[in-house]
Amino acid sequence: MEAGSNMEHIALQAEPRPVMNKGHLKQLRQDGMVPAVLYGRGKANQILQVDSRRLNQILASEGSNVLLNLQLKSADAGDGAETVMFKEIQRDPIFRDQILHVDFIRISMTDKIEVEVPLIFTGEPVGVKDEDGVLEILMREITIKCLPAEIPENFSVDVSDLKIGDSISASSLELGDRLELVTDPDEPLVQVSIVLEEEEEEEEEELEEELEEGTEELPEEGVAEQEEEEPTS
Repeated sequence: MEAGSNMEHIALQAEPRPVMNKGHLKQLRQDGMVPAVLYGRGKANQILQVDSRRLNQILASEGSNVLLNLQLKSADAGDGAETVMFKEIQRDPIFRDQILHVDFIRISMTDKIEVEVPLIFTGEPVGVKDEDGVLEILMREITIKCLPAEIPENFSVDVSDLKIGDSISASSLELGDRLELVTDPDEPLVQVSIVLEEEEEEEEEELEEELEEGTEELPEEGVAEQEEEEPTS
């Protein structure tokens, strides 16, 4: 259960933009730009725009836990670069590859930050291969705290030895001395369970039989009406 690391500064150019209404923002996106904002570390917020194609390239190749050298075109040379990370990425709810807005946060390379790191599950569990169990992935990322330069790209979790009833918790991850686990250590990440399809089918069949028996025991409508009538004198 090792961590894969990939921390290098990736260059991304940004331009200042004015405050816009919805119509202007829509036109901005159609022109291939993504509205963004930069904040943090006690400095004033900056309203920006970045190139959509370049942004998607970075996310596709590096992921969202990447250190960015954000270069502001309008600033003087040497003063326009900020070390930042993605804080929030808003995507279109239907067209997920379309980014609607990005929040960047300024960071210090000497201050620890909390980040979510994806989990990669490897191997085929014994409980699936030999015992007809099913692998259930309960978490696909965990939260850790560390220095920006030490953020791992992912954590690899080997599930090969899992039998039916076995699980792996967050505390099983090998973080080392530099990474601090924020996720609950007892939180299960993955487990192998028994397939319950046959039991569910049996329960459904029993329920259907009970319903059929109940229907057969109901009195006919005419008989019921006769029994409810009071005798006349």
